[in-house]
Amino acid sequence: MCFLPGWPRVISVYMKINFRKWFSFLVSVFYLVSGKAAEVTLNVGDPPPKMQVLKWVQGDPVTSFEKGKAYIVEFWATWCGPCRVSIPHLNEIHTKFKDKGLVVIGQDVWEQNHGLVAPFVKKMGDKMTYRVALDTAEEKGKMAETWMEASGQGGIPTAFVIEKSGLLAWIGHPMELKETLLEQVLNGTFDVKKAALASRERRQNEEKLGAMWRELRQQMSKEAWDQAETKLAQIEQALPEDEKDRVGMPRFQILLGRKDFAGAYKVAAQLSERTEDPMLQNELAWQIATREGIESRDLNLAEKIARRGNETTKGENAEILDTLARVLFLKGQSGPAIDFEEKAVKFAEGRRKMQFEKNLQTYRAGKVPDEQLPGRLRREFDAQIRAQQWEKAEGTLAQLEQASLPIDLSSVAAMRFEMLLDRKDYRAAYKLAASISETCRDDAAILNTLAWAIASKDGLIERDLELGEKIARRAVAAPNGEDGAIIDTLARILFMRGQKDAAIDTQAKAVDLSRGARQKEFQKTLDSYKKGILPALN
Repeated sequence: MCFLPGWPRVISVYMKINFRKWFSFLVSVFYLVSGKAAEVTLNVGDPPPKMQVLKWVQGDPVTSFEKGKAYIVEFWATWCGPCRVSIPHLNEIHTKFKDKGLVVIGQDVWEQNHGLVAPFVKKMGDKMTYRVALDTAEEKGKMAETWMEASGQGGIPTAFVIEKSGLLAWIGHPMELKETLLEQVLNGTFDVKKAALASRERRQNEEKLGAMWRELRQQMSKEAWDQAETKLAQIEQALPEDEKDRVGMPRFQILLGRKDFAGAYKVAAQLSERTEDPMLQNELAWQIATREGIESRDLNLAEKIARRGNETTKGENAEILDTLARVLFLKGQSGPAIDFEEKAVKFAEGRRKMQFEKNLQTYRAGKVPDEQLPGRLRREFDAQIRAQQWEKAEGTLAQLEQASLPIDLSSVAAMRFEMLLDRKDYRAAYKLAASISETCRDDAAILNTLAWAIASKDGLIERDLELGEKIARRAVAAPNGEDGAIIDTLARILFMRGQKDAAIDTQAKAVDLSRGARQKEFQKTLDSYKKGILPALN
């Protein structure tokens, strides 16, 4: 499940997302990462909120929910990996039930760039043939606010089923939506009052369970395995019968932590047999194959589980194909591993495609990929910079250049730039910044990183604000440069260069392009410029 994304000043290009861990484990133990839930005002049995969309990307608009028809409104986003898994499943439901009165709507929410949606839908082709709509342009989006937030749903994909009389019949993860429920909704035998009562009881129980899940999280983070097992047993006892499988993944993790590998593999095999979730299969197989500290790996079981997930996704899920390739390579089957990794490259996109291409090259060289190496090297680099161990930091950066994906090399160069600033080698730093800005003219995030460092980094004796302005203007002109945070950077540099009126005009644009807390922050900055004061940075 994907959770509502934050909006940092600079989009981090240093972070490598572990695509396997973020989905199945979070779905299985949601309360391990959730805090106190917001007040819920929308429940099963209530009338659904109205459709308030910006635009219909595909299919006929739905302005109201007609009596006699059933609806699924599923919330998703282009950046959400689990959504990509659930979309073909939802499309199968659409295809099977569309002639029986079911209308399926894919409601895009929390989207960072609305322009990505139409190309995404087009690329999905016959795997996404149902209606698709964009949320409104407000900070939260009206659909996200009145549906997701109102019902206490903090992650996507999330589906809402509306039965034929016009009431909410079900809310949950689309992969958990049973066809038997839809059949009852469509043939008029679904008992919405009974479902509403069960849903309220379940929510009350989950609120009580929330504290228990959080205690479990703390115990697992401390590797207090005895306490964690006791707490997990209490959670299992408190869970409804049809949700007891939620303890499967944390139990597997606890047993691995205790190095009870036989027990862990028994749980993994049982969980794999019971689940229909291909990404959960993927997580289990990946843990067995790659988790550090496992002295006895059951690679045969990992292969069986990975193949099960691959069959469920019809051999078209890049993450599962990559996992299966890793397991086979570890088993000494380099030929099949290379074949599966080639398929992973075929179905992957963006940086994951690049990562899998790098994995493929590594397999062909007869080596096991180390996807975590860049992250480790970055942490080493940060520690060395804090300790002012410049020579070690230089060596670490050289290793990082070799280990990084091509798309990340500009970020490595930006790290070298900031290190040169820390060393007060300003001539070399600004020469490098100018070079990076020439080669990364279309990378608004990198350009903004450079410009912001020139304008705001503590302790600089020499600030090349002319260069900073040049780079900041280039960032604004780059694709995706019409961003409040980037324009705020340019305004600050203009103010520092004594161009007060231009800074005020530019900052006003940053305010107009922003929403919520960020808009308030930029408004305070604008007010400071009008008073002739450069605001301090937090």
